[in-house]
Formats: sequence, structure tokens, C-alpha cells
Amino acid sequence: MKKRTKLTVLGLTVLAGTVLLSGCTASFCSPSDKAHILYAFDYGVSDYYEASEIDVNEKDPDGELLYRPIFDGNTNVYYRVVVPASGSGVGKTNTDAAKNSVIAPTLQYYEKMDQLVLYSALVNCNPGTPAEELTQNATYEQVITALDSYGYLKFAPATMDDKGILTEVTNDKKIKLWAGWDALNQRLRDTVADPTKDLTADTADDLNIDDLPNNDYLTLYKNDLTRTINSYRSCIAISEGDYGYYGYANGMHYRDADKVSVDIQAKDWGYAWKKGFLEGLLVFPIAWLTETFVHGFKNIHVPGGLAQLLAIFAITFIVRSLMLLVTLKQTTSTAKMQNLQPEITKIQNKYPNANKNTYEKQQMAAEMSKLYKKNKINPLGSLLVMVVQFPVFICVWGALQGCASLSSDSLFNLHLSDSINGVLFNGANWSNGSAPTALVLFLLMAGAQVVSMLLPQWLQKMKAKKVASLGKNPSQKEQQNKMKMFTYIMMAMIIFMGFTLPSAMGVYWFVGALYSIGQTLIIDKINSRKSKKKGR
Repeated sequence: MKKRTKLTVLGLTVLAGTVLLSGCTASFCSPSDKAHILYAFDYGVSDYYEASEIDVNEKDPDGELLYRPIFDGNTNVYYRVVVPASGSGVGKTNTDAAKNSVIAPTLQYYEKMDQLVLYSALVNCNPGTPAEELTQNATYEQVITALDSYGYLKFAPATMDDKGILTEVTNDKKIKLWAGWDALNQRLRDTVADPTKDLTADTADDLNIDDLPNNDYLTLYKNDLTRTINSYRSCIAISEGDYGYYGYANGMHYRDADKVSVDIQAKDWGYAWKKGFLEGLLVFPIAWLTETFVHGFKNIHVPGGLAQLLAIFAITFIVRSLMLLVTLKQTTSTAKMQNLQPEITKIQNKYPNANKNTYEKQQMAAEMSKLYKKNKINPLGSLLVMVVQFPVFICVWGALQGCASLSSDSLFNLHLSDSINGVLFNGANWSNGSAPTALVLFLLMAGAQVVSMLLPQWLQKMKAKKVASLGKNPSQKEQQNKMKMFTYIMMAMIIFMGFTLPSAMGVYWFVGALYSIGQTLIIDKINSRKSKKKGR
């Protein structure tokens, strides 16, 4: 295998390893967080209206009433069944079901499901008030508040009592995500078998067995929604609150916005340690500090998107400074090698056939070793720096991806939790301004990375020019080509990942590259002065 091929394979292996290891940082999303996110993607098929804002007698082309009271006898709030769009939620699952010859349940099934969810949410939101009173007198405000507060129980780890009320369970690992939905589905099956168990007062027509989903459809539905939410990991919050923007754009909903923020639980260090060693040691502290900065900047009235940007700037400076302290000796050693480039070049010029002649190769290696020892340089120091940087990079990645605050607000319409490529490849984002922002960020990040990674080679080349060459040195040229190839592979890898990772990582890499440029220039200046004092 040729050496260039080996370097290419090495670069691809590093890239694959990085992608795989990125999954080593666990998601901090709790079952409750996931239930809230799931509800944002599937709130049902019912839109709710205040009676005074609609014509309750309006009919569709088939002569059926468009609006129905949420429960028989309630004249305050009406609902309308909306056919789900084919590209989202139930609509997407129904489309997939048709492609796979799986029979989908009727809209009537989902209508009754929504009524059960509303019934349970109202009772949970108004403890002490008789259920019958709630169904008869609930107002529009009570309906919206109840669903916003407890609609997520539809997907939460929850149990259902004999009255049809869902209660979230947090201390029993056997009761998992989707337990609430399974309980609701079973209740509807029980209603088909025994109509007296219908809790919704028969607002919709009675269900029959043909209205219900079969097991193939249930599996397809759960898999579709699970795949949808698995990419969302922004659940590290230092205070409980509404974060992010979830759901399908342009979807019908009783809320004003197409996408909504959801309630995310606060996480502490104990929770992080339970997730894993790196999560407790680095991921959570970095995320906690980022969250603290964002909240701090917002408290002094800095706009949300700018507060996030400033927080990442601060985090980058802190992380890179701490890494510099840990690797200062090795970093200085690498910089010294740049200043020794004239002497290194002289040695390489003495042995022009070192790449073919074993004796010359051994002699050159001995002189190089002597030079390194004299100047207290460890030629493998740069590898140690990479060993330290790699897990830190992975943890910063996990932290910024997990920060709940970074999934909220936007900077020039760009949400920093969104990947650059995901934004650029969505045509709608070019009109709302987020795609141009993502493109500018990518170009800045890529340009800064190119300069920061090639700067050491440029400095070495400048110093090497001061030494008159005795002729072409194949060994020297081969060594330089190896370094260039490895640098190019690493640079391409970082730029590629910056294109595919959350935009927050693009900001981190941009600021980190500026930091590296400054660090390289400062250390090179210091070492140059020391060399002049020694008369070198």
C-alpha cells in the first residue's frame, strides 16, 4: 500500500471514529422531556375554538357539522377535526402505511383519542373539581392551559386509573415512554368491547373494531415518531422551562405558532454522572457553564440569539485556555521545532539519500534526536496534544448539542442547534434569512480553519528559506508531503463536520481557529526572541 494511500485511510479512519465516538456522549433528554417533544410533533387531529369566535352551525359540503362541542353539554368550546398533512405526524404514518399495505385507523379513532387526552388533562390541571363539572363547563382558556400543561401525558411514562386519568410515573423503570399512549389505546379498545366505559360522553360516534389500529400500524406509528425525535438532544437545562422549537412548520394547531417550545426538566450534576463518566466530567460542566452564560447575558437584556453567540465565545475561550494550560509544554515544544527549522533543514541537507540509504537514515535520525534532546523537545508532543484535544472536542460537541438554551431563540433567524447543511438544503430557509446566515458562518469557519491549520507550515517554510539548500532532498520533501497530507485530511474532516454538525459547533470552531492563530503567532514570537538571545 502506498504511503499516500495509508494517510488517506488513516484520515478516513479518524473521521469515522469521530462520527462514531460522537454518539458516546449520551442524550440528557429524560422520558418526560421526550414526551413533551413527542406531543409537539403529534398533538392529535383536533383544533379547538371558542364558541363565540365560530358559527357552531356551519356545515361541510357533505352536510355534517364542522364543529362539535368538546363534550356533550359543553357550549363554551368546540373542536374541528383536521385531516393530518401527509408529511407530518399521523399523516406521514398513514402515508407510510399505504405504501406498505398496512391498514390505518379511521380519523374517528384519533378524534376519540384526543378527547381522552383532553379529559385527562383537564382533571390533572384542575384537581378537586369534579370531572363532570369540567366536561360541562370547561372554558377555552382551561382547555388550552390543560393541554399545554398535561397533553404530554399522552406519550409519558404514565399509568391510567379506572376513571381514565393519566398520572406520570417517575420512580418505576418498568413504566417507560409511550406507556400513556398504550393506556389510551387500550381504553379505546375497552370502549369498543363495552361502550359503557366511554369517558367522553359519545361526542363522536361510537367506535367499532374496524376503526382501531392493528399491531402493524402501531409499530409503524411508534417507529416513525421515535425516528423523528431521536435527533433532538437539547435537554440540558439548569432551570426548568420552555425551550426549543418543535413540531412541523405550517402545521394546523390550536396554538398561534407552527413550531412550539416545550417544557424541559432541569438537570443537575448527579443526573449527569448517571449518564456516564465523560458526561459527568466534561459534558455537563461545559453545558452548565454555557447555560449560565446565556441566562446571565439575557438578564442584562442582551437579545437571545446574541446572548447565545457571546456564551459560545466565552466557552471557547475558557476551554481553549484550559487546554493550553494542560498542553503548554507540548505546544511550546512544537513551536520550538518551528524555530529549529533552519537547523533541521541543515541536517536534512547533509543526508539527501536518507529515504533510500539506511546508513544515512540512521545518521540523520541520530543527529535529529541529539538536536531535540539538546533543546528539550519531544517530537511526539503533538500527538499528546491531539490525545488531549480529541475527548475534549467530543465533550464540547455533546455539551453544545445538549444545551437547551441554544435550541431557543435565533441569530439572524438561524437556530444554533440546527446543522448548517440542514438549514442550507431547505429551500424555505433562503427566504427567511437563516440559510444566508448559515452560509456566512460556514465560510468564516472554513476560512479560519484553513489559516489556523496551515499557519505552522507557512512559518516553517519561511524559516527553512533562510537556509541555503545543497540540492533537492527527497527525504525532506517526503516528510513535508506527509505533514501536508495529514494536515489537509484533518482540515477537510473538520470542515466537513462543521458543515454537518449543529451551527453552535461552527461558531466554536470559528472562534477556536482565531484563538489558535493568535496562540501560534504569540508562541512563535516568544520562541524567536529566545533564539535571538541565544545567538541562534
